[in-house]
Amino acid sequence: MPFVSKTVEVAADAASIMAIVADFESYPEWNEEVKGLWVLARYDDGRPSQLRVDTVVSGIEGTYIQAVYYPSDHQIQTVMQQGDLFSKQEQLFSVVELGPTSLLTVDMDVEPTMAIPAPMVKKAVDNALNYLADNLKQRAEQLAASS
Repeated sequence: MPFVSKTVEVAADAASIMAIVADFESYPEWNEEVKGLWVLARYDDGRPSQLRVDTVVSGIEGTYIQAVYYPSDHQIQTVMQQGDLFSKQEQLFSVVELGPTSLLTVDMDVEPTMAIPAPMVKKAVDNALNYLADNLKQRAEQLAASS
């Protein structure tokens, strides 16, 4: 169904951005839509492998169990295993360093459980993705400026 992608230039290095993405338990501090996030399981190296995420997006509450994968040093992927409103929800965070700045790309692929016209779903997902990418950019730049 809808696949959306957002790329933003961030005034921070790739490692700093990926550290923010990987610090799942801090998401409620910088993303108002995340009301709670808990690491349910970890890989042997300590990185999170499964999460529970409680959200409120446009007044709609949701609870999701997500698997976490690390395809490369500059990518983190989450894949919904169980959740409300969607039968499929996958996100891929990718960062390319360009010197003093980096390009952050967030891809999202969703399949709603309700019969909603594709353009409406795409618009809602696009709005959520813009919000996520913009808040992640703001968080990274705030931390980069204070260090």
